[in-house]
Amino acid sequence: MRKIKSALFSSHIIVFTIMFSLLISLPAVAGWLVLQENDTAIRDYMSIFFTGEKTGWAVGSASFEDYENPGFIGFTLNGGKTWNRSELRLESDLTDLYFFDEEHGWAVGQNGLIANTTNGKDWELQVSKVPGLALTSVNFVNEKVGYVVGENETILSTRNGGRQWKVIEGGKFVSGIGDDETTMFNSVQFLDEETGFVVGIRVFPNEKTQKSVIMKTEDGAQTWISQETGQEDILEDIHMLNKDTGWAVGENGIILHTKDGGVTWEKQISGTEETLRSVRFASEKVGWAVGGEFGVGVTTSTTDGGQTWILKETKQKMMKVHALNIQHVWLAGSTGLIMKSE
Repeated sequence: MRKIKSALFSSHIIVFTIMFSLLISLPAVAGWLVLQENDTAIRDYMSIFFTGEKTGWAVGSASFEDYENPGFIGFTLNGGKTWNRSELRLESDLTDLYFFDEEHGWAVGQNGLIANTTNGKDWELQVSKVPGLALTSVNFVNEKVGYVVGENETILSTRNGGRQWKVIEGGKFVSGIGDDETTMFNSVQFLDEETGFVVGIRVFPNEKTQKSVIMKTEDGAQTWISQETGQEDILEDIHMLNKDTGWAVGENGIILHTKDGGVTWEKQISGTEETLRSVRFASEKVGWAVGGEFGVGVTTSTTDGGQTWILKETKQKMMKVHALNIQHVWLAGSTGLIMKSE
């Protein structure tokens, strides 16, 4: 009888564990609640970031509202239901933002633009030293040390919160399309001050070919090691959950996955040929990727680490997914579309 009771007890534990796992996974496959279908000023939201369930920021373009100052920084205090615009006037569109905590945040954009806040409210411009270049991604490991990437192989770093930026790679403005090989970095992520990744595309004009780019540094961006993927698609975003596990997404619905810190990358089936522009995981199993083109948006989610992806369409192109945790996930898209996991 003791063995039977033990077996019954074990079976109850197994059932409970399975049910609990399903409950944890549900937000990834649940529907999306539309918080804002269109921005009243016809702004396009390019990136979104939340530091809590209520407090978040978005950046993008507001060219129809103010063509001389198209850059837009918005903030919400009610989880994304309503948005207010920062008073800082920006002469260029913004493409990405990152907050280390509720007070310290950075936004980057066209023409070498970098803006910073130290209280979460007031923003001021920083000198990037790369005027004319498009900056595409920003990431900080603490309130002092951060990195920015962009076109023409550009990698910038700072050790004092952006008061001074150093050009580590690239940084040169090139007018027109030449015959020289060039690299466009679209996303950067650092796990600590030394270990980081960048993704993008390398173009070979003379050969009329291109190659997916994933590079890793282990010495604070002083040297970079290219990681072979065997792919030719433009990579738009990378998310490393830890030093070993990560995903990269991009053109033609490509999803790449690593379990060994980027030594090898394996292709996962996304179920779409639309460009995937952003990817985030809340655990090794639960994650989301979004993208699309003008008038067509896609969101795809997984609860098994990317072995299978569940695809849904949206009315507008999706630009960014931000996951505070498994239960709280936001999406941002063109025309100011904001959605949240239900």
